[in-house]
Parts: sequence; structure tokens; C-alpha cells
Amino acid sequence: VSLACLLLFATSGLGGYSLYYTEAAVISIDVNPSIELDINRWGKVVDQTTYGEESETVLQSLSLKHLEYEEALALLLASDAMQQYLKKDALVSITLETKDGDPQMFSSLQECVNTALMQCHGVKAEYASVDSHMCEEAHEHGMSLGKYYAIQELLTADPQATLDEFKDKSMKEIKVHTEHCEHRQQRIRGELQGQSQAESQAESSQAESSQAESQEESSQAESQAESSQADFQGESQADFQDKFPDNSS
Repeated sequence: VSLACLLLFATSGLGGYSLYYTEAAVISIDVNPSIELDINRWGKVVDQTTYGEESETVLQSLSLKHLEYEEALALLLASDAMQQYLKKDALVSITLETKDGDPQMFSSLQECVNTALMQCHGVKAEYASVDSHMCEEAHEHGMSLGKYYAIQELLTADPQATLDEFKDKSMKEIKVHTEHCEHRQQRIRGELQGQSQAESQAESSQAESSQAESQEESSQAESQAESSQADFQGESQADFQDKFPDNSS
């Protein structure tokens, strides 16, 4: 019996250990350093992944594992190592991937980061919640989830660009290029729309002119017909009087 209990405890212990370290969500924090935090179902950080030397330097003096993700983010963003990247006009991208698309976690994440960045004047934060397949794709390209997602948006706006061209750029540089391309597309669409409207107006004016000409020709034809009919009636009456003079006198 004792052996069976020990085996049951051991099995339960291993199962609990595995469950604790099972990833339920991924939070990607990207400025130029890119860091990912794996979160378990209880909201605890169970792993942290760095991308590039800068992110490794940031985490050298920080231990985020086993912290609540809100506490971990606050500690990370307030650290001296990260603060040097949170200068005026910097862009912090926070990207969340959850297995069940938890909207409450996304809302909590935004509130947490906004509070942490209140002392960072001029720093902007943007947030995205993505499908579960995106993280795997990002890792296949050796990139963080957040940067991969941002570059995918860039590639939509600029099909000429490539992943390799922007994988080492900061989030600010990626965002600026994306917005520039989107504005250019909007301008081109506006010009095409204006050209189409001008052509439509020209065609409408031409149609109205043709209709007016047709109406004028029809009016002239009617006038000519009325005139011809009047002439015919006059001639017929004269012929009748010639053939049948009035003998009453």
C-alpha cells in the first residue's frame, strides 16, 4: 500500500510540475530589445526568451520567472537596463498570444503596461492579440512574436520589403515605414478615385449633352413636321377651292 501511495504521489507530483510549466500564453515585449515571457494558466512567468544581445543584457540583472506577469512587466519596464531604450518617441509593442484568446488577460495586460509607462514621457505603446499559429511561425524565423507580427503588417503595406531587411530594425523604424507605405497607398487610392469621379462626371456631362442634342433634334423635327403639315393643309384647301369654286355669288 505504501509503495502504491508513493507511486501515486510521484505521478501526481510530476504531473503537477508539468502542468505548472505548460505554456498558456506568450507575451512579447518589443522596443529594439525583444523579449518573450511564457505564462502558465495561473498567470505566472515560467520561461523567458531573449532575441539578440541587447535583450540578453536587459535580463542579466533581472529574474522574472515565477512572478505574476503584471509584476514581471512592471519590473522589466522600470529596470535601468530597459529604461535606456524608453526614450522620447520610442515605441513599445506588446503582443499577446493565448491558447483560448482570453480578452480579460489582454485588457489586464494593457492596463499594466500603461501604468508602468506613465513615467516614460513621449513613449507610445501599441497592443495586439494574435492567433496561436503566429508564435510558431515567428520562432521558425528566429524572431520574437511581436516583431514578426509587426513585419507581417509592413509586408502587407509594402510587398517589396522582406523579413531579413527589417528583422534587426527597431519597432519605431518598422512602424514608420509601415505608416509611410499605408499613407502612400491611401494617396494613390485617393488619386485613382478622383480620376474615376472626373471620368464619370465627364461621361455624365457628355450623356447630358447628347440627350440635349437629341431633344433639340427631336424638337426641330416636330416643328418641321408641323410646318409641313400646315403647308400641306394650305395647299389642299387651295386645290379644293380651285376645283369647286363658290357659286353662291
